[in-house]
Amino acid sequence: MNRLILIFVFCSMFANVCFAQENRDSLIVAKIEVVQSENTLTFNPTVQNKGVYHYELDYLLLVKKTDANKNLSVSQQKGKFTLEPNQIESLSSTTVNQTSKQKITAILFIRDEVANKLITKDSIQITTKELRPIKESTLMVMKGIVVDDSKTKMGRDYYDAFYSTYNQYPTKFDFIINISELPHRGLSSIVQVKVDQDLILEFFANPDEEFIKAQVAVTFQKLISYAKSRGKLKNEFTY
Repeated sequence: MNRLILIFVFCSMFANVCFAQENRDSLIVAKIEVVQSENTLTFNPTVQNKGVYHYELDYLLLVKKTDANKNLSVSQQKGKFTLEPNQIESLSSTTVNQTSKQKITAILFIRDEVANKLITKDSIQITTKELRPIKESTLMVMKGIVVDDSKTKMGRDYYDAFYSTYNQYPTKFDFIINISELPHRGLSSIVQVKVDQDLILEFFANPDEEFIKAQVAVTFQKLISYAKSRGKLKNEFTY
């Protein structure tokens, strides 16, 4: 009986800690302001700390542009910063050209670097020069975004091979894929493939073309398995 009481008390304390963490994180507010001229759009992301806690954060601003011919381009801005209590931080802005019959989507992700988790985000969509916020349901079904964070030519060669193959398939994963590269001993490096901070695959970078093709194939197998486990894919994506 005493043991059950201790377990109950521990669970209650853990739940209270989690609730307190979520409550304090809700005081971090991300916002994308847009300055619209005749032919350009400038996205100015800001983050406000309405609480009393100090944060070590990083951000990712993705700008996805689709033209009238369905051609897709994605640009990104990212970095790390600290956020003091009651502080508003202006992050790096991004300017893109605007034409008619074009759709531009900007998404700002703010991640707690210490806890390694996403804590807030904001988004906006521009279609034929009209601004409107994106509903959460729309945001969740954005597909085909791959973020390149490679550091060397070997890492970039893998990213190019993966994206070239991925771009040929009509069905895309409905989550953002991040390809990053970490330094290792000597001149070597480690390539990592992540989804929502979950590590899908990592391997030592290698310039051999056949090795890169093999790793691309393994990456697709891992991503398909991951997508199926989340219930996001229904067997229509084959590789």
